[in-house]
Amino acid sequence: MSLEEWSNLVFQGILLGVLYSLVAMGYNIVYRVNKSINFAVPQVVLLAAYVSLIVAVAVGSFIAAIIAAVLVSIAVSMALERTVARPLLGRPPVALIGATLGVFYALKGVVLIVGGSRVATIPIDIDYYEVGPLDIATNDVISLAGALPVFASVVILHRKTRFGAAMRAVAEDAEGAAAYGLPVKRLMLAGWALAGLVGGLGSILLAIKTQVSPELEYFAIRALAASLIAGLDSLGGVIVGGIALGLAEQIGSKILDPYLPGIGRDIAFLVLLIVLFVRPYGLFGSERIERV
Repeated sequence: MSLEEWSNLVFQGILLGVLYSLVAMGYNIVYRVNKSINFAVPQVVLLAAYVSLIVAVAVGSFIAAIIAAVLVSIAVSMALERTVARPLLGRPPVALIGATLGVFYALKGVVLIVGGSRVATIPIDIDYYEVGPLDIATNDVISLAGALPVFASVVILHRKTRFGAAMRAVAEDAEGAAAYGLPVKRLMLAGWALAGLVGGLGSILLAIKTQVSPELEYFAIRALAASLIAGLDSLGGVIVGGIALGLAEQIGSKILDPYLPGIGRDIAFLVLLIVLFVRPYGLFGSERIERV
């Protein structure tokens, strides 16, 4: 391949990785407050994308589509916290994992009602630009310009604000945080709402970059692989996990697909397997010691 082809391949891998990171952050936020994985995320992402498409077509406003995606994702995430996660508080993590897996299939039916299996693009004007060896489209610019500030804002919120300090306290020891007077249940609800916010933005940005289709469900599942590669209790680290995954997927598809068709799409799970063999808690995750 030429330098131009390699440059564009790497750029697209990084861009895809940033979008993976944004969705992966939603998994990590929920894990930090509930010590469990929210397996309903892929269907929440898909539902938000279809709602944004419906609003974009009906209203003709891209901004309205973004707002709709975010509001739907936040509302569903908060409803899950109140009706599923909160009643299971104090139960083994596997209980919430099983419950959110059940919600995954329930929401799958809702998505079929709302969007069916339609494949469509968000109606925005696409132009193309040459920047050195790179060929960049308008949707590339929107996706990157939308994802990076959100990602940075959430990390800063988590690390530099009183709200972030309270969230970290709940993540470390919910009972101890409650003893110090922190509103643990409200903070957990806020954590799920924040996860919904980044998931909703991730869904609309993925839809802009690719298209609205059932395929977005698999993007969100691969984002879980990025989360596990980084470590479920690491927020900042998911950017590394996401970009590593995006690059592996793009380069793997280019090199291996001619010999093993479709392997590039599933290479995320091979990378995950290798990382977990070496670092069972992820690249940036904290080792947990269980007391018996």
